[in-house]
Amino acid sequence: VSTVSYTIKRHLETGGNSDRKRSGRPKATTESEDKFLRVNSLRDRRLLTGQQLQAQLNTGRSKQVSFSTVKRLRAAGLTGHRVAVRKPLLRWQNKKKRLAWAMKHRQWTTEDWKKVLWTDESKFEIFGSSRRVFVHRRVGERMVPRCVTPTVKHGGGSVMVWGSFAGSRVGDLHRVSGTLNQNGYHSILQRHAIPSGICLVGQGFILQQDNDPKHTSRLCQNYLRRKEQDGRLQIMEWPAQSPDLNPIELVWDELDRRVKAKQPTSATHLWELRQRCWEELSEQYLISIVERMPRVYSAKGG
Repeated sequence: VSTVSYTIKRHLETGGNSDRKRSGRPKATTESEDKFLRVNSLRDRRLLTGQQLQAQLNTGRSKQVSFSTVKRLRAAGLTGHRVAVRKPLLRWQNKKKRLAWAMKHRQWTTEDWKKVLWTDESKFEIFGSSRRVFVHRRVGERMVPRCVTPTVKHGGGSVMVWGSFAGSRVGDLHRVSGTLNQNGYHSILQRHAIPSGICLVGQGFILQQDNDPKHTSRLCQNYLRRKEQDGRLQIMEWPAQSPDLNPIELVWDELDRRVKAKQPTSATHLWELRQRCWEELSEQYLISIVERMPRVYSAKGG
């Protein structure tokens, strides 16, 4: 009877039978402490973990706040345990050149990008992996400078290779012995780069290469200009400090994951696995990289 009476009374008072709002469990933190969590998470994204935020908040508090309470910083739109994007450390002049380069190619379609032979050298280690840095960030802040780990170009490893791809197919993969100088790179252009470009794209393909000193040496530049005049290829102008614009970097990462999963035991074994995995890269995977280029370049111009 009491339940029926209460239901009728609630209907008369509220005009409905839905449950009323309950007060719930009292918050463990004040509004100012919530603001402290949000501000400090945004101020020092790379260094402060959830546990460190918890320790700072509990300093001087008689009633300690749990880690789960601290995790409410996600209410500010932040997401923890995101790996900081690795991006070249750029000077103002380099940013300006990158923007100009992106503007020049902003109208390119996927068909245009398929005509580019992407090239690069890379060193690989038998063991070891790069240390990852985690950050807190909001949606859409992946490339915000404070959420990015600056890098400078460097190498390291036991096997160095030169490789290329265009469209949906890979070109040559060449193992570099010793230190690669301008003479060695000139030989790669003759024996691997140009033959791969003609095979994958055809006469007049677009050759991409970075601004490494051996690439820009007089010997190699004069050779490429002659080939350009003959209509064999076109040379793509490349902005400095921009390995992140080169999609072959994604191919190197994928290749590295596949090879390390097979646990190479020596430099020779590492090279054999790389050759095998290189040939196993699917057309679907490679073309997916090319198809994402228009939006990638619009985001990475600076």
